[in-house]
Amino acid sequence: MGTRVVALVCLPLLFLVSCAYVPMDRSYPGPQPLTPALEQAYACPPFTGTYDERIIDRQARFTIRQITFPSTRYILEAGPITVDYYDVDADKKVPVIMVLPILGGNNKIARIFARHFAENGYAAVIVHRQKKYKEFDQMDKVDLVLRQMVLDHRQVLDWIKTRHELDRGKIGVFGVSMGGIKAALVTALDPRIKASVLALAGGDLAQILAFSTEKGIKKKRLRFMAQKGITPDEFYNTLATTIQCDPLKYARYIDARKTMMILALFDRVVPFKNGRELKKKIGNPETIYLLSGHYSAILYIHHIQYQALRFFKRKIPLNLPGPS
Repeated sequence: MGTRVVALVCLPLLFLVSCAYVPMDRSYPGPQPLTPALEQAYACPPFTGTYDERIIDRQARFTIRQITFPSTRYILEAGPITVDYYDVDADKKVPVIMVLPILGGNNKIARIFARHFAENGYAAVIVHRQKKYKEFDQMDKVDLVLRQMVLDHRQVLDWIKTRHELDRGKIGVFGVSMGGIKAALVTALDPRIKASVLALAGGDLAQILAFSTEKGIKKKRLRFMAQKGITPDEFYNTLATTIQCDPLKYARYIDARKTMMILALFDRVVPFKNGRELKKKIGNPETIYLLSGHYSAILYIHHIQYQALRFFKRKIPLNLPGPS
């Protein structure tokens, strides 16, 4: 057997043995109920209106439809909400997984996962990032951006309820990096989410934004500090006092029994310690640890796909209808 063949055989095994699985803490008592104040803060008129729909691609197992509709509540006006809906054309109601994109670049990673879920029988919905959120440089206004994101995603859940082919009682959410952070927020604040996979996510967003090595965040951070004439410590303190919409603050409302986390031990973009702290605050849900950094976790993409799908099959299975 040649060296190249041996490498091809052994490489997948190397990735598998460099992952660790930790089950959920059996002493977990359950999530806390949302407070009336939080319910009011994130309330918005339910979406029940019309929307624009067009087919953008057809595949053997699914059709991709792009859906656009106006928001029913703005904290920051950023334009209409757009989703790519992976319609699996099933003859019965199917579960749906909301896939939330990373912070920068295109939606390639989100499309990879949405396609994987659709090819395995789950409808999927990619919620597009709002361009204005990405261009928003006033980092002391980050809390407003995060709150609007939650409202946008809650309205997507409203839209899902209007589709007769989707099982409204079996909705999951999946996100990587910033997508995982958003997934944690919507899981905490909307009980319609029945299963969540949070990959490379963490809490204490003030610390992440103040010290992350991610190029886009670092660039905005330095520009903001120069404009305001403040030190790194002052920058952190500004964010710490203004950001209330934070996964760490809302983690107690997430049900650890319906959550899986995927963390990279050498992550410096969303630092591992921030992910570990979020895991602890949620109640120590089942967790997969990768022997990688943030970007090198891409080497595990097939393993993440496998584990995420396996988790959703347990929590929102295809064969049984969910509660209405």
